[in-house]
Amino acid sequence: MGSASRARSVIGVLAVTALASAVIVVVWLLIGPGGFAFAWVTHFVLMAWVSVVLDARPGPLEHPWFRVRSWEPGCYRALGAGLFGWVLESTGWNRVVRRDRAFDGTRAGLLGLDQLTRSSETGHLMCATVTVIVAVAALWAGAWGGALWLVALGVVLHVYPVMLQRSLRSRIQALNSC
Repeated sequence: MGSASRARSVIGVLAVTALASAVIVVVWLLIGPGGFAFAWVTHFVLMAWVSVVLDARPGPLEHPWFRVRSWEPGCYRALGAGLFGWVLESTGWNRVVRRDRAFDGTRAGLLGLDQLTRSSETGHLMCATVTVIVAVAALWAGAWGGALWLVALGVVLHVYPVMLQRSLRSRIQALNSC
């Protein structure tokens, strides 16, 4: 990626970040941070924001963090990630995202699926981080209920998906080590 293209990408990410921040602030001012509606809108603004930000990212995601440790899948199962995955399957959500996954079911396709799990995990972690920041701001403003809704939705919309991505990647890593 050339320097001009990289600069345009950075400017685009900054513009989208500013827009998402502005939308959250406007929603805060219009309906207040104290309820479910604010938390719901905030999470979906964050998910739209992160999808644009991650699309602008060049190259593969490589970091030791993405290596799933042997103890993690069992921990995620104990925390209910399997049940959460079953809910996603039962509601049809997995059929929706499977179309975007572009995994052909072959061993050669595992590298792309691995990168997709890394990207999804990164996006959910970014959203969860911003969620905590907004929840702290809501607490500071005295909106305890809003902070609780933000965190509760954050667990369902971001923490459990991270556990599922890491569980899937542990299976991919096991297949790749054969």
